[in-house]
Amino acid sequence: MLGVMDRLAVRRRLSDTSPLPMIPLVSRYWRPIFALLLAAPLTIYALKCSTNWFAQPFPGFLMMENGVVPTVGGTTWPEDKARVFHAQVVAVDGKAVTSSDTVYRYVAQHPAGTRFEYTFRNAQGLFTLVLPSLSFGPRDYLETYGILFLFGLICLASGIVVGFLQPERAAARVYLLQAMLTGLYATSAVFLHQPGFPVLGRLCLVLESFFAASWIHVSLLFPIERRFSGRWRILPLAPYLVSAAIATLVLIRFFGTPPDRTPLRVAYVYNSLGLACFIASLVRGYAEARDPLPRLRVKAILVGALICLPWPLLVFLDNALESRSIPLQFALVLTPLGYATLGYAIVKHDMWDIDRIVRRTFAYVLLSVVVLVGYVVLLELPLRVLPWLGAEGRTVIGMVFVLVLALALDPLRTAVQSLVDHAFFRRRLDYRATIRELSAVMTTLLDLREIVTQVTRVVTEAMQLESTAIGLADDERSGTVWRRVGDGATVVYAQRPGVPAVAAAALQQHPMHVSQLADLVVEPSMRVDAERLLAEVDARIVIPISFREHPIGALMLGAKRSGQSFDSEALDLLRTLADQTAIAVQNARSQEALENLNRDLDEQVRARTAELREAYEELKGAQAQLIQSEKMASLGQLVAGVAHELNNPASFVYAGLENIEESIGHLCTVLEAYAEIPINDPQLRARLEQLCQRERLSDVLLEIPELMRISGEGLERIKRIVDDLRTFARADSGERTDTNLMDGLESSVRLLGEQLSRGGIRVVTSCDSDVPRIRANVPQLNQVWMNLLTNAIDALDGRPDPEINFRVRFEGTGPSGGRIEVSVSDNGIGIEPCHLPRLFEPFFTTKPIGRGTGLGLSIAYGAIKAHGGTIEIDSCPGVGTVVVLHLPA
Repeated sequence: MLGVMDRLAVRRRLSDTSPLPMIPLVSRYWRPIFALLLAAPLTIYALKCSTNWFAQPFPGFLMMENGVVPTVGGTTWPEDKARVFHAQVVAVDGKAVTSSDTVYRYVAQHPAGTRFEYTFRNAQGLFTLVLPSLSFGPRDYLETYGILFLFGLICLASGIVVGFLQPERAAARVYLLQAMLTGLYATSAVFLHQPGFPVLGRLCLVLESFFAASWIHVSLLFPIERRFSGRWRILPLAPYLVSAAIATLVLIRFFGTPPDRTPLRVAYVYNSLGLACFIASLVRGYAEARDPLPRLRVKAILVGALICLPWPLLVFLDNALESRSIPLQFALVLTPLGYATLGYAIVKHDMWDIDRIVRRTFAYVLLSVVVLVGYVVLLELPLRVLPWLGAEGRTVIGMVFVLVLALALDPLRTAVQSLVDHAFFRRRLDYRATIRELSAVMTTLLDLREIVTQVTRVVTEAMQLESTAIGLADDERSGTVWRRVGDGATVVYAQRPGVPAVAAAALQQHPMHVSQLADLVVEPSMRVDAERLLAEVDARIVIPISFREHPIGALMLGAKRSGQSFDSEALDLLRTLADQTAIAVQNARSQEALENLNRDLDEQVRARTAELREAYEELKGAQAQLIQSEKMASLGQLVAGVAHELNNPASFVYAGLENIEESIGHLCTVLEAYAEIPINDPQLRARLEQLCQRERLSDVLLEIPELMRISGEGLERIKRIVDDLRTFARADSGERTDTNLMDGLESSVRLLGEQLSRGGIRVVTSCDSDVPRIRANVPQLNQVWMNLLTNAIDALDGRPDPEINFRVRFEGTGPSGGRIEVSVSDNGIGIEPCHLPRLFEPFFTTKPIGRGTGLGLSIAYGAIKAHGGTIEIDSCPGVGTVVVLHLPA
């Protein structure tokens, strides 16, 4: 029964013990290998060049090739940072200079401490400062190149490590690119501040221009990895194009004469924007994440992001606004922590422990604060209150404090941990009580449905979940699903495909996010079934239910009502519950199999005795079917005979009226001829005139054609009514026949013709020429048209210019496929939006008492569903209603 799941489980075990993948290592890891080969020599060369300044006099500030002072300096130099940063040195001791090399060599010719008069130029104009030269010592190195070099080294190392650990993930590749750009920018800063490296110095500024683009690129893929296709594929390239434009302006205008600092300020603003985009992506990803995995990623990086990223953002803004009061490298001191947490969040697959790590970190920090406060209170406070205790008293109090701390440490740690847990979750999940309750259920129940009901109830209530579902495999392709929503009852969804695929895929990773399942199911059709099943039950986490390493089902958990993510402790409990559920399910199935075996034995014993009774029942059934068939045949003959008998006299009357009309025409001709004969006898002429007036001969001659016409129309109406009755209620009403939808529609309109005429309602029907005939139950469809027309007539009561539109069209490529759409619209009073969801409920009506039963639309819905179609209603109060039906062609 579980052959597919067994094969998937075997494939998982084989993959766990398989050797290295067949893809060559170089092609798989070429990105981190290339990054390593590029970064290693440049980093080593930068380290070598940065040590050349030890014990050398320097001006007390750094300069770029064009003499502009960068926003990199020590804690004590340069003096007046706000004026010196980004100012250009144009003269030393009154001598004009054109490059940093000239200034460095001039200062190096004098001992450290010599005072020099420097002429600077900034956006406000020229100004002069007298500054002493300094000797570049280890502290200066650590405050400048040391911070930059260490920051760059950490960035490069973290990016390369993440690239090797996750070579296939898009987020890891972008992280590697971002770390390379940032790390090389930091390590190449030494070339920007030393003369003799014009190309590498410019490379530093170019990489700085791409800093923002890489962060924007990371924000597009973290914490939610997005796939860009079609015209959106170039979206990640857009920020790099902006960076390329800024870098071009920096190279052209900043190194021009005089240097234009505007492109550099634009680069700083753009870098701040890139960091802000990343922070915004964290907030948006946490708020919009449907699956818990993005939220866990945000939690993993939250501390590092909040501590590290705001400082470089503020420093970049400070430099862009020309405040320049903070050296740039000091903003990078804490940033490696942010890179480490980001790399961890990208690399780590199973992040269930992040809540536990965060909680324990807070607990240990809080415990440290409590111990420190206790130390101050128990050790320092008595000495200040009682100074006469002296050193001996301090020693005694210290020993007492250590003893008290040793005795109270464990309960204190437990109390602090409970406090932190309560602050995080507002309530503490009683795991032991939950397991004890479920164990009691498992040991006392052998009914499968009751077991599943209790498991879903316990899990939903204990975990405070939106929903809990259990799927148990019935065969290789489908299974039975039970689902409990909130505090409601457990609902069963019978025979849902995808349960075996979900269970087998979940067994490969304990537990798993639903977003990871598609990659674990190999067969496309099974993957589609699995994804449809998980979407139907609104699952977030899937835990396999297995018995002896064979998947028999899956526990599918919805989101927590609090919006929080699952942690490792909760998942440990759920694994235990899943194992107990597997044992209980197997016991129930074994009990069911035993009961079936006993039932089969009993049936075999009673089989002989029941044969006669079954034969008798079959005979009675056949007799009942024969009687029913005869009744139906008689009814069909009766309908046909009545229709025939009605048609025959109607035909006779119609023929007689034609003969009478013809005879009356001849008689009128003769009378006209007699009237033209002159009568000479006055008495006879007077008598004839009197007789004509008394019998109204002239009026009779005029009324006879009109009466004949009315009688003919009456006969035609009788004929149409008979035809419509035969079409509307035919003898084979229980079967589906080949029919034209327009026939039923038009007959329904004719049957309601009197109501339509009385209400002045105009009916417009239109039908495409390519609409095929369909096999349908004609009486059922006619009942649908009648109900829809009756509702439309009631909705048009009292409306100006009432109108009903029938539209029939075919959607498909040929008569053997596609579907037929029938739309019925009116311009009546419409339906309130609050009533739309209940229109198909039996006995629900908006009509006054006595006008409707509330069954019309429910009957129509059932009839259309029975034909494999759909029915939808769209209405706007005061405008009208549109009913759209789709029937398979």
